[in-house]
Amino acid sequence: MSADRKVIIVPEKYSGRSLKRLQLPHPRTGAPCSYYADMESESLLEVVGVDMNGKRSWMGNGWVRSDGSLSMLTPVDPLFIYLSMITNMSVSGEETKFVDVDSISLESQMDAQSISALMSMSTLKQRALDVLCEARQISDNVCVVKIDQGKVLSWLKRKCSVERFPAALNGCVEGIADEELREQTKAREMVLLVSEYLQPFWTDKLISEFGGFAQVCENEKKATKANSAIAFDSPESYTPGVADPKTKLASVKQEHR
Repeated sequence: MSADRKVIIVPEKYSGRSLKRLQLPHPRTGAPCSYYADMESESLLEVVGVDMNGKRSWMGNGWVRSDGSLSMLTPVDPLFIYLSMITNMSVSGEETKFVDVDSISLESQMDAQSISALMSMSTLKQRALDVLCEARQISDNVCVVKIDQGKVLSWLKRKCSVERFPAALNGCVEGIADEELREQTKAREMVLLVSEYLQPFWTDKLISEFGGFAQVCENEKKATKANSAIAFDSPESYTPGVADPKTKLASVKQEHR
């Protein structure tokens, strides 16, 4: 029975709540991935698997699980999934067309029940249409939409605000004295973070909105060139007890079906 157990870490605010498991397309790759939805608060959590490579075990009250891997549920903005699905239906090259938003579950190759559950969260659905789309009401029962690139890019730029820059990435800007270059580097790192949930089509447009980060790239080339001239000791010379810098961390990956 212990072999059937799974260890899942859930944010405290969702502890004890009834969560519905969904299989939805990853917004960047389109691959089917596992999510949990809190239907009451209309929020979505993605499942991130942590593989301990067989080096850990879990023990509980009367059970042992030899596989020490675990899953973490982390909040994700469902609008990224809406953006991906509506883009696939309404965008062809630089051309966009109006589509019936309620036909997404029929057009998609993904789990229709999961997509229907996502779209049944009415407040979330309306927010997605307001933030991402131009909408036209054809009749009382039919609303057609198409991606509004201006709205999408404004939303994405807000996501990439340097005010949201995580402290964990401060190392990326250490040693940059020029304040403007420092801010540009922060913005570029935020774009890289957000692009994990974007199709290449949107990543390219977002980078262009920030001017391409040419100055940041040039600064990194100079830093790389300077570092390549530094000679490091061989691993054999490391002080005993100091970790080999080549030691690999446990791999973290999005859980797929």
